[in-house]
Amino acid sequence: MSFDSHSLQRLQELGRKLPKELPSPKQASINIPSKDKIRHPIETEEDPKKLFHELMKASSDGNIPAHLISRLKDLEQLESENIDQKPSCHEKHLEGEYSKESSQVKKEIKLEEEERTYLYSAFKRLLLEE
Repeated sequence: MSFDSHSLQRLQELGRKLPKELPSPKQASINIPSKDKIRHPIETEEDPKKLFHELMKASSDGNIPAHLISRLKDLEQLESENIDQKPSCHEKHLEGEYSKESSQVKKEIKLEEEERTYLYSAFKRLLLEE
């Protein structure tokens, strides 16, 4: 590719006007926080519900990497194990009340079944009589 004399002179003039060296970006690297200081909530969150919400916020299309899903599952499993192992005093008190109520419910169900059986047999006798 060849240049005419006018274009070549113009390029040389522009070359003289350009700065020789750009300043080094040392100041920009100082302002960047280190990984130890600031971590994303996805990395630090321990509550599975909050972690799920953070994952949904961070994902633009709803796709979540497998390692984050496994982390969420692990947290959910830990939470469910903790809940299963620690019934509160209030729950222990309520268990006694529920056992009383459940025995009453069982009696009512048994009476309803007996009544249904009686009604069914009465209906069957009525059909046979006709």
